[in-house]
Amino acid sequence: MSAALTFAALAGFGFAALRMLDGVDASARLWELSPGWLAAALAAWSLSVVVQALRLRALVPVRPSPPVAGFVAVVLGSNAVHLALPGPIAELGAAWALRQRYGVPMPSALAAALLARVLALAIFGVVTLAMWPLVATRVPAGLSAALGPLALVTGLAGFGLLGVLARPVQVVVLAARLAERLGGVPVLARHAARFGDRLRWWARCFAAVGGVPMGRWLQAAGLSVVNLAVLTGSALLTLRALGIDADPLGTTFMQALTAVASVAGLLVPGGLGAVEVLVVLLFPLYAVGSTADAVVAALLLRAVHLTTLVFGIPAMSWLVATLPEDAHARTLAMSDALKADLDRVESG
Repeated sequence: MSAALTFAALAGFGFAALRMLDGVDASARLWELSPGWLAAALAAWSLSVVVQALRLRALVPVRPSPPVAGFVAVVLGSNAVHLALPGPIAELGAAWALRQRYGVPMPSALAAALLARVLALAIFGVVTLAMWPLVATRVPAGLSAALGPLALVTGLAGFGLLGVLARPVQVVVLAARLAERLGGVPVLARHAARFGDRLRWWARCFAAVGGVPMGRWLQAAGLSVVNLAVLTGSALLTLRALGIDADPLGTTFMQALTAVASVAGLLVPGGLGAVEVLVVLLFPLYAVGSTADAVVAALLLRAVHLTTLVFGIPAMSWLVATLPEDAHARTLAMSDALKADLDRVESG
C-alpha cells in the first residue's frame, strides 16, 4: 500500500511540475522508453543491494560470518521498510532478524548498520569534494556559486565523519559528557538527560563493533566506492533509456551528492524530495536538455529506485515474520534482546 501511494505521489507531483514548466510534451519521453536499457538500469541498481549486503557483512564482528544471502535479504527488507517508515525502525528490525536467524548480537548488527551508512556518506562526501574541480567548469555561473560551497561543506563533512568512524565510542562518550554538563541548565535539563542516555546506549553498541579489524573497514570502504560506481552505472542506463546521453563524470558527481542528500531518508519515508531537487538542479552538469527533461529524468531515476525497493517486499515479509505478533510484545522482545546482548558483550 505504501509503495502504491509513493508511486502515485511521485507521478502526481512530477506531472504537475511538468505542466507548470510548460513541458508536458517532454513527458512523452516516459512513453518512449527503451525497455532493454531500463531493464539494465534496474538490474544495475539491484546489484547495489548485494554490494550493500557485503559491506554490512564486513562490519558485523561475528565469526564465522553468516551467509551473504541472509544479509542480502536483510538489506532488501530494511530498504523496503524505509519506503513506509522513517527513522531507524528498519535497522532495528533487521538487527532482530539477524539475531533470530544467525545469532548475530543485536548491538553489533545495529551499530554495524549505522556505521556502514556513516561510512558510505563519508566516502560520497569526499568523492564530491574531489570531483568538484573536474566538473565545476561545466556548471552555469549562477549554479556554480551555490554548488561550490555545497561541495566544500559536503567534503569537509565527509572527512569529519571519517574522523568519527576512527573513534566512534570516544566521540559518543564525549557527546554524552557534554549532555551531562548541559543538564545543569534548567531549561535544557530534561532534554539533555534523555539525549545523554541515548548516547551512552549507542556507545555500548559501538563498543560491540570494536572487534572489527582494519582490513574489514578497508573492505567496507572499498565496497562503498564500488556501490557508488554501480549506482552511477544505473543512472547512466536510466538516462539512456530516456534517449539522454549523459556524461559519466558529471553523473558520478551527481550520484555522490544525491547519495549524501538521501540521508533525508532517515526522516522522510523513501527520502522523497531532496534527491529529486538536486537531480533537476544538477542536470546541466551531466546532460543537455530543458528543465522539463530534467524533471522527467528525476522522475524515472526515482521510479527505478522505488521499483527495486518494491522487490524487497518479500524480504520485508520475512523480517516481519520473525517478530512477535503483538506490537507491545514486539517492542519488549527487541528491548530485552538488546539489553541482554549488551550485558553479555560487556561482561564477556
